[in-house]
Amino acid sequence: MIFEFDPFTLSTDRAELVGSEGVIALEPKAFAVLRLLVEHHDRVVSREEMIEVVWGGRFISDAAVATALKLARRAVGDDGVRQSHIRTLHGVGHRFVAAVQRRHGTVADHVPVAVAQRPTIAILPLWQAPGDAVQVGDGLADDIIQALSRLRWLRVIARETTFRFRQDSVDLTGLRSVLGAGYALTGRVEVSGGRLTVAVTLIETAGGGVVWADRFSPRLDDIHAARAEIVAAVIGALDLQISHAEVAAARGKPTEALDAWGAYHLGMSHLHRFNAHDNAIAGALFERATRLDPGFATAFAAWSFAKQQEVAQAYSKDHTSIIHETRRLAERAVELDPYDPFANMVMGRASLLSDGPDEGRVWYHRAADLSPSFAKGHYSRGIIDVLAGRTGEARDRLDRAMGLSPMDPLLGIMLTAKSLSFMVEGRMEQAQDWALRSIGVNQTHFLVLTTAALTCQLAGDGAGAARWALHLRNLRPEATIAPYLKTLHFADEGLRGRVRDTLLGLGMAE
Repeated sequence: MIFEFDPFTLSTDRAELVGSEGVIALEPKAFAVLRLLVEHHDRVVSREEMIEVVWGGRFISDAAVATALKLARRAVGDDGVRQSHIRTLHGVGHRFVAAVQRRHGTVADHVPVAVAQRPTIAILPLWQAPGDAVQVGDGLADDIIQALSRLRWLRVIARETTFRFRQDSVDLTGLRSVLGAGYALTGRVEVSGGRLTVAVTLIETAGGGVVWADRFSPRLDDIHAARAEIVAAVIGALDLQISHAEVAAARGKPTEALDAWGAYHLGMSHLHRFNAHDNAIAGALFERATRLDPGFATAFAAWSFAKQQEVAQAYSKDHTSIIHETRRLAERAVELDPYDPFANMVMGRASLLSDGPDEGRVWYHRAADLSPSFAKGHYSRGIIDVLAGRTGEARDRLDRAMGLSPMDPLLGIMLTAKSLSFMVEGRMEQAQDWALRSIGVNQTHFLVLTTAALTCQLAGDGAGAARWALHLRNLRPEATIAPYLKTLHFADEGLRGRVRDTLLGLGMAE
């Protein structure tokens, strides 16, 4: 990786700093400090983080840290007074403030690539009256930080830094200019009447506007369960609300002006419209994001997801080559970031399409284990359980997914999966009921419409089946049975045959 900040070039691969007069000799720890600051130039790096990364968390003296910083400053022309590159923020940490460009490869053979600025959030301590018998404000904030950091697409500032901003009024200017936080979460905690009440507000730091606010008040019968319930609800909301805010910001820019993260978020908004035209736009935006930042794991995962939609939504009949491309992109995403739950989820979907549901199961489990608040991870595990006939487990997973993200763009598909769990059990009236609920949420998705027609017919409602089969034909006249059975690879061969025959009877081509 190459970082450029006039007139210097820092190469992480060669562990080398080059200035206008050639290579600058730099002691290894000083180089490591400089590299850390440059790589995270959009935020403050605390002393604790510096020690953790550069010295492996070992106990070292303040003098050792000061010496490494002094040498790093000297290498880029700074000193204790001149701070044009490395700025000290007393009591908070250090930040690299010079303009940085990043590119991949060697110093000689690439054109600079704009750095993708990942959305950044500061979770502030939750205020609580000192007299409350149960003090959980700081603990809840810390729980939110830990859980949110597992989503990977969002940069979450460490508590050691954000908790230093503990004060009555929120310093939005400081959060943005000092920490580089585009968003801040504030809140208040109250323990009374046998309930733990938490009110939170998500603020956009540039203008101070409220992006989202809510209030949670679980019973205090089990303090740990109450905390877990609040954290899960907050994480699900932040995942959705910050994504929406980023999409709104990206829509105001021409495509050629979007950075990698802007292209990614705008692509996700098109992806969730569930039609071939928007899916193609989404794929192009994800491709742009990976071209701007070849190390962007989440964008590769999203691009794979768009390819998977071409099969699941029957946008294309060339399943073999698309499934191959889907797997290639998913593998690249996992290779770049094996801890990204979204990357693991799409790897599971790619394995399901190419090898069957059992091959994808391990990836779905890993996605949910990496981030217990990742709703799509639980939904994916639920789908696998449905196909394998583990219907009780499936509904538990699906209910958890919908509880974590009740406004999720995939809610209609989650409801369809629950419908299918009853169909597998032979409980056709319940299957029809849940399929019609999914129709109430999404009347464009191929799997939703096909399942509605299928379950109505199996429940003996021929008129309802004909209605939704006609709606599907009008919307998607080219749709066939093959992608439905390819995406929903039921382990029960008898059920697969019954599904196929029922859909043929409704006029769908094989």
